[in-house]
Amino acid sequence: MPDTFDSKQYSWSDVSISLGGRIVTGVTSVEYSRKQEKSILRGRGSKGHKIVRGNEDFEGKITIWQSEFEAMTRDAPGKNHLRLEFDLTIAYVPEDGGQTVTDTCKTCEFTEGKKTFNQGDGNMLVELPFIFLDLIPQS
Repeated sequence: MPDTFDSKQYSWSDVSISLGGRIVTGVTSVEYSRKQEKSILRGRGSKGHKIVRGNEDFEGKITIWQSEFEAMTRDAPGKNHLRLEFDLTIAYVPEDGGQTVTDTCKTCEFTEGKKTFNQGDGNMLVELPFIFLDLIPQS
């Protein structure tokens, strides 16, 4: 392991997001997580003996412009965004030539779609929670 490591901080302008193979311009936020069920294995005594692992789950949320959502829905099976299946790729590509990092959320499906529009808004944003089957980090 090297003595030092690059602790470059990425900014929003360094991020490119591809949904189903298409770069999406109208993304305003993205989040994704991997979690695993864990519990303490107990036996003799009052302290645990081991941490045991269970199922892994993957979920996320993307917020996009309404125009992007409507285009996606138009091309979805049955015009229903909940029937889309896609890979979501998030690439962190710093302009200064630092390390490029690409995470891929494999086999995603939206679980809902929430349209929200408030007085004074210049455009509508649509929040789309999703689940997926695997996270391929730093590919």
